[in-house]
Amino acid sequence: MPGGRARIGVILPSNNAAMEYDLWKMAPEGVTIHATRMKPTKGCEPQNVEEFRKEIYDAYYLLHEVSDIIIYGRTYGTHKHGNIIKEIIKDVVIPEEAVIEILRKLKVKKVWVGTPYIKERTLEEVQWIKNEGFEVTGYDGLGKIRGVDISNTPIFTIYRLVKRNLEDVMKADAVYIACTALSTFEASKYLYEDLNIPVITENTAAMWMTLQRLKISSNNIFGFKL
Repeated sequence: MPGGRARIGVILPSNNAAMEYDLWKMAPEGVTIHATRMKPTKGCEPQNVEEFRKEIYDAYYLLHEVSDIIIYGRTYGTHKHGNIIKEIIKDVVIPEEAVIEILRKLKVKKVWVGTPYIKERTLEEVQWIKNEGFEVTGYDGLGKIRGVDISNTPIFTIYRLVKRNLEDVMKADAVYIACTALSTFEASKYLYEDLNIPVITENTAAMWMTLQRLKISSNNIFGFKL
């Protein structure tokens, strides 16, 4: 039976072609992934809050019957309007919140930040993680803007993004790779094997938190036991 152990609903922007792929790669036997999409948007925060609220509700309505839990697989609206998402979806998993929970669980103080974004957007991510109380040892981005272009990023490109900043990376307690539209599961495992420091991404963190709430083992996600 599909979803015999659990069904995970995922809300994504229409141009994210990566998160479902990663979630399926990480899903334990008997756990299935069920996604619906919202229209893509510019920037991190909604200009029209009531329109944002309606979009969240509509997406939730499409998913709730086939989902035991829902991942909101976007950055959009999470930094300043996460209360709206949580008001509509009671047990929602927000990837960036999962990242912070894992970093604190690991007692990380210093983080190196990698993104697929242009510099301006990368600096927004750096500032966000600083605001959460972490020291940033360095950062870099791939200069991409469009979601589909981000999702088309090869594993080796992600690997090289981190390795070309090795001096700053090795000053950190952990690597954080942002963006749910970037397929990171496989690259993060290779990087952990090479660096021997935790490599946390939004997609791996989201799946970890989801399985925790479902009370299903998540031992094989990171390459190390959390």
